[in-house]
Amino acid sequence: MTDIPATYLGVDVPPHIRDSWHTWEGARWRTQRHWANNKPFPPDQRFTVRPPAGMCPTHRQGWLDYRNMRFNEETGDPWPGNPQSPFLFVGSDMNRLRNERRLQWDRKASEQMQLIERICLRGDSPQCTSPVEIPAPRPIVDVHLPAA
Repeated sequence: MTDIPATYLGVDVPPHIRDSWHTWEGARWRTQRHWANNKPFPPDQRFTVRPPAGMCPTHRQGWLDYRNMRFNEETGDPWPGNPQSPFLFVGSDMNRLRNERRLQWDRKASEQMQLIERICLRGDSPQCTSPVEIPAPRPIVDVHLPAA
């Protein structure tokens, strides 16, 4: 755990946060440190979270796909980002709107990642592809047809 700092934004990192630095709890703590320092637009925290152990390959890939969705600073598309979503804004502070949209992307992508975790780790998802979580297939009983 050499990549975990002793302090973050001038605050000592508590031991329980050091232990959960790469989890959603650690991400929430880091976001709160930014807010406490009057920084309303913290960096995207989902990139610091690691997928939990035990996720099947299918859900892990979905988790990574949501993690890797990035806000386009040039187009400013709102979530989930597509060419049909114009960058319409109210007011004169384009940087603030851009940051608000980036935070929206981070929040919504993080919510989707956590949803995928819960679905997969619950163990009853039909999409799970892990051999541990899928019961062995039953043999297929074929209908006997007369010989031609």
